[in-house]
Amino acid sequence: MVFRFLRPDSEAVWKNKAIRKRFARYRSIIDDKEIARYIIAKSIECDFDTNDSIKNLENLLVEKSKEFNLLLNKFTEIIENRQVYNKNYISLVEKLAWKYLENCCFCERRCQVNRADGETGFCYIPKDSYVSSAFLHTGEEAPLIPSGTIFFQGCNFSCVFCQNYDISQSWKKRRNIEDIARKTDSIQLANLADKLVEKGAININYVGGDPIPNIHTILGNLQHQTSNITQLWNSNFYLTEESLSLLVDLMDFWLPDFKYGNNICAEKYSGITSYFDVVTRNLKRIHNAGSGEIIIRHLVMPNHIECCSKPILDFIAKEVPMCVVNIMQQFRPEYLSHKYQEINRRPSMGEIHEVKNYADELGILYEPVS
Repeated sequence: MVFRFLRPDSEAVWKNKAIRKRFARYRSIIDDKEIARYIIAKSIECDFDTNDSIKNLENLLVEKSKEFNLLLNKFTEIIENRQVYNKNYISLVEKLAWKYLENCCFCERRCQVNRADGETGFCYIPKDSYVSSAFLHTGEEAPLIPSGTIFFQGCNFSCVFCQNYDISQSWKKRRNIEDIARKTDSIQLANLADKLVEKGAININYVGGDPIPNIHTILGNLQHQTSNITQLWNSNFYLTEESLSLLVDLMDFWLPDFKYGNNICAEKYSGITSYFDVVTRNLKRIHNAGSGEIIIRHLVMPNHIECCSKPILDFIAKEVPMCVVNIMQQFRPEYLSHKYQEINRRPSMGEIHEVKNYADELGILYEPVS
């Protein structure tokens, strides 16, 4: 793979021994010394009937996940010599995703609408996926750039301070989605990804809005991608256990948000319930049973150090210690923030330093990516 780093720190960060150790497999994929998980998945045959029940398909998924993880640590064949099955592990997870879409349970809102039949839930996304932009992003964390970033329309949150509100929520029920984003199927999405690789991307970065409503399209696109490149899930991480089961083996790298250190603040500012319980559950799973290569993004909010930032860092240090954390100071009082006086300002430098000092006390690695 030919690429060039576009920011000095994106090359210098790899001199950090802790980063190289924690992101060893990701770096090896960049260097073409390891094979991306989705490519390995194509070499696992999955014989199932398309009319099988969800329960039968879920049982097969458990079985094939074990097979995948055994193979993951032994897979040494060069890419050109691998055998690809027509009905493979990706076929299985895509089929399950479409079945879940009929009674949508992708996120913990569990709207249970039949999106496959054109109904819409909170995210307001039908069965089709809509891409608002796709480009080579040079503003992500240093180890991730240049990143092949694909922004999806729609989101399952309603954050009052959203900085991408134009693609996440403000358009809902006011404009035809096809006027502001491009309908994209799995083949078209794979073509977008391959073009980003040609431009020099070192990962394919699914973001939004949020990628969660588009799990079925994203999984399907893996069947058609051809490059040995990291697949990166960039999300609010409010996934159900069912939908995370579809992704956990196939994503090489994780970039989850961790906004709130409790459920009360999450419900107040993002309109969601059980936030802390859901996100911590999912983080522990990808840390222990997924790739484990994770950068957690924590956006420091004004007046939310004690209730949010410190509990989040406490959890990370205790439960997911191999995660790297981006302590972000980019909070701006956007969208509807003016209605909430306590967050209607940027965080002070004193607040940012307090959070970073606390991370230092806990031994959390954050400086290379913050």
